[in-house]
Amino acid sequence: MRLTVSDRIERVSSAIVPVGVVFMFVGLLIAGYIPAVPANWSAEEVAEFYRDNTNLIRFGIILTLIGFMVWGPLITVILRQMLRIRPEQKTLAYLQFGSGLAAWQFLWVPMLVLAAASFRPERSPETTQTLHDLGWILLFLPFMPFVLQSGAIALAVLLDAGPKPVFPRWVAYFNLLECFLFLAVILMLFFKTGPFAYHGVLVFWIPLFIFGVWLLVMAWATYRGTVEEQTRRLENTSGVHAG
Repeated sequence: MRLTVSDRIERVSSAIVPVGVVFMFVGLLIAGYIPAVPANWSAEEVAEFYRDNTNLIRFGIILTLIGFMVWGPLITVILRQMLRIRPEQKTLAYLQFGSGLAAWQFLWVPMLVLAAASFRPERSPETTQTLHDLGWILLFLPFMPFVLQSGAIALAVLLDAGPKPVFPRWVAYFNLLECFLFLAVILMLFFKTGPFAYHGVLVFWIPLFIFGVWLLVMAWATYRGTVEEQTRRLENTSGVHAG
């Protein structure tokens, strides 16, 4: 028996994630968003950043948006694998998927706001700064769907009592770690300098790093689960035909 088209789509949905991660981070680097523009910059400094790097910012944003496309296939294949854990208990699987869909909005919408900031760099510095602040706050402050998504995955993995768990148990602990580390962004509205500012280590660097690693971890975990499931099914089918 050979893999079906559906089987191949499931594998590709996980396998393309590293490509998306490369697009995201290269795009952010080209745009000059890594390292982040300091939150304590004046309106004129922010406007100058956009005037001096207009086309690089635009190109970087486009690459980042392309990279974010892999989020949809990933959360779908996570849903598919979570439904294997307890087919009769679908709540956590759909909570992950619903939260993932909400989280997706907080990936591409902020980039569109930042794109608007780069669209007319000659506008007043205060307007450019407002758009930049809005984009950055939208990108990092909405921790809720990400925490719900990772929490649902972690709980489902911990409740998997099957002889061959769909995901390794450490995947649950990694998702719980992500939940904990994302909570620091709650304080970003109160600071323009230091680790809790939107360019600081606890709001920008750690969440950005853990987000990239999470994408790779879940891509690997879902690909592994998909291959194991498909291999087992093909072996069973071959055994039936052989019998």
